Amino acid sequence: MLKYFFAIFIWCSVLDVQAQQGKINWLSVGEAEALYAKEAKPYLFDFYTDWCGWCKQMAKTTYANPVVISFINRYFYPVRVNAESADTFTFKEKVYVPVRNGERFVNGLALEMLGGKLSSPTTVFLYEAGKVNLVVPGYLDPLKMQGFLVYFAENVWQSAGVNEFLADFEEVFGEKSGQLLKECNYWVSFQELERKRQEQKKKILLFLEASWNNSSRMMEKVVFPDPLFAAEAQEHFYCLRLDVQSRDTLTFMARTFSNAGEQNNNLHQLAIALSDRVLRVPGIFLFDEEGKLMENLPYYMDKNRGRMILDYVGNDTYKIMSWEDYVKMRSRETL
Repeated sequence: MLKYFFAIFIWCSVLDVQAQQGKINWLSVGEAEALYAKEAKPYLFDFYTDWCGWCKQMAKTTYANPVVISFINRYFYPVRVNAESADTFTFKEKVYVPVRNGERFVNGLALEMLGGKLSSPTTVFLYEAGKVNLVVPGYLDPLKMQGFLVYFAENVWQSAGVNEFLADFEEVFGEKSGQLLKECNYWVSFQELERKRQEQKKKILLFLEASWNNSSRMMEKVVFPDPLFAAEAQEHFYCLRLDVQSRDTLTFMARTFSNAGEQNNNLHQLAIALSDRVLRVPGIFLFDEEGKLMENLPYYMDKNRGRMILDYVGNDTYKIMSWEDYVKMRSRETL
């Protein structure tokens, strides 16, 4: 059997991870670019100045946080650049020379990346240049930084806006976490599914999750319990959930699946069957009333987008209207 490939990053929960003690392995611009050519990972640029108090505070707190250190060293190419450096940099085949600003210099790379609006500290996340380039001015405390790290490392940028995600992240992992979170009680087991489908056929929503994946936990705590999302889900779907490394043997659509074993990273056979050789977690799979796969929606989904998708598919609107036209219609309704 072919070895299964991951398109995800494996770690423990943000708050539970036992990070290795140490420091961030800061790279030069040239070192980071050389490593990126061998293996694509997000760049994290920290633009600072020597006189900036908040830059020093961020170095003492955020960049000394064990979780932040562990995430950055494993999943990013971190580069620190003095925004007032008189050095010349070459990045992506372009040469950046310093510009004199009174008695000080302005670093050419900082000037371009920050769009001419110099502020320190500023953090820049760069991945697949031209597609994702997020400039975050100001001090980031450890929790806020962790949210940005998860946003890129778990590929959330492919499926959700950063502001929506960070709000959900704060709700799950912030100081008030647990105070407002509700449990979702409309899940059905795979055994129950067969009995319920005999009584009444509905569409099926299957949530593919992983216990070590932060985005999975966030969807569990924020998205599925959302009253409007839950109403759409319960009205139109039977909702199942499956951990990608579940040890359960189960039956789904008249086929039996079990854990695939160590040679396949202990992944469940159903998780493998649902994915096209590349496992993307979390993921939502939507099936029609006959059990035919309709949609594979990988990575994190915020509750607003989720409500719309469940309404669009659950009410069969997809049969008479394109998704683009549906989104436009919903946008007009909210004006």
